[in-house]
Amino acid sequence: MPHLTLEYTSNIRQHVNFAELFSAVHRVLAQVGGVSIENCKSRAVKHHDFYIGSGGSSKAFVHLGMTMLEGRPLALKQKIGESILRVLQDTYAASMVEQDLQITVEVRDIQRATYFKVPEGTLSSGKSG
Repeated sequence: MPHLTLEYTSNIRQHVNFAELFSAVHRVLAQVGGVSIENCKSRAVKHHDFYIGSGGSSKAFVHLGMTMLEGRPLALKQKIGESILRVLQDTYAASMVEQDLQITVEVRDIQRATYFKVPEGTLSSGKSG
């Protein structure tokens, strides 16, 4: 059930194949986090209106926010976040050279008691969501 939202600034000139990027991130979640790939939901959002630091046309950011059902140990969430950060660094390597690019990853919990999903039976009662 991980929900992933990749936000990025419109001044990033590098072409990124989001299907390939999300596939790589989903594989990290499956291999490192034990998540079912079929439960991963990813989207990319380009920001045209942004201001970073003291301004400047070369300043850019990529931020991947991820929410997952609660219950995973902190050490595992840290390993997932670090692994995804490496994928993003590899993906945006050219932009990191060309621009003042900041890349961040945030892993947050969703409370199981307040998360609802259909069809029934697709929300695991274990920690695979």
